[in-house]
Amino acid sequence: MLMLPKSELSAFVAELMADRRVIAPVERDTELRFDVVEDPEQVNLAYRNTGKTPKAVFFPQVETLIRFARERDRFDRIEAVPLDTTPTVLLGVRPCDARSFLFLDRIFAQGRYLDPYYLARRQHTMVVSLACDHPRQTCFCHAFESGPYDRAGADILMREAGDAYLVEAITERGAELLDGMSLATADAGHLARAKEIEENAVSRLQPMAPIAGIESALAELFDSGLWAEVSEKCLACGTCTYVCPACHCFNIEDKLYARDGERVRAWDSCMYPTFTLHASGHNPRPDQAARWRQRMMHKFEYLPRNVDAYGCVGCGRCILSCPVRLDIRQVIARVQAEACKVKA
Repeated sequence: MLMLPKSELSAFVAELMADRRVIAPVERDTELRFDVVEDPEQVNLAYRNTGKTPKAVFFPQVETLIRFARERDRFDRIEAVPLDTTPTVLLGVRPCDARSFLFLDRIFAQGRYLDPYYLARRQHTMVVSLACDHPRQTCFCHAFESGPYDRAGADILMREAGDAYLVEAITERGAELLDGMSLATADAGHLARAKEIEENAVSRLQPMAPIAGIESALAELFDSGLWAEVSEKCLACGTCTYVCPACHCFNIEDKLYARDGERVRAWDSCMYPTFTLHASGHNPRPDQAARWRQRMMHKFEYLPRNVDAYGCVGCGRCILSCPVRLDIRQVIARVQAEACKVKA
């Protein structure tokens, strides 16, 4: 186990920046978010979690897929957008977000159809996780057999140890990176302090029933009246989907300009009334109850069936960001309770 004194964090970041792009929590427009580091002093690891998910590093909110130019009244000159293969370190990601990357891999980087844009960024990015020493009351990662010190999805894990971070390689390429760094071996005092902080962090998590098996419960509740009750105060603003590290629905649009154009992919939300609106005017999900049912079914029944993973990591961002405080944990509890009634 290696140790990085907090007083040497900037020097550590500067060393990473020597031959890599570093993306870490920095303040931009009064908001702490993951962005490209321009100065090592900008990096802020003293945070609970960012309001926006770092999934945009691999799956940008808006990205151009191709460009085309006009020639003789035809948009027939196609120009491919170069793939982003810049060597990158994603520093300070919380374990829930790191685990969400493994989920996104199942969507964009596995199976029959592969997304070259996502793959290029993912393959050239090293993930350095920062264990969550102070979980919020809205966190529920433990319901997914995870926790604030989960190593899944990380190449390197950093842990709070008072005036230093403990640094541990999780993968081979993480070990290769650390081999070239001038880090000291952790001493007994910092190891003991890190253990104490971890125990305190785990004790902060609110009790919650495990998620495992909820897909069977949902299968019985497609026509349940609970969806109308759950969605009654929903504003259909889509905020929950835009802050979610696992939501991955997108729209593709061709934009035409005076002399050229581009094909753009942008995040979309199943909470919007027009998300499933057909050209005929028919909408198979005509109300917010149907859309909330879809959100829950997709995350907790369809995805486990199709990619063997839940579409949620328990980060709690949707709870914090919802303007009417619609709590997905309460919806999950309702689903589990209603399923018990159906079986009875």
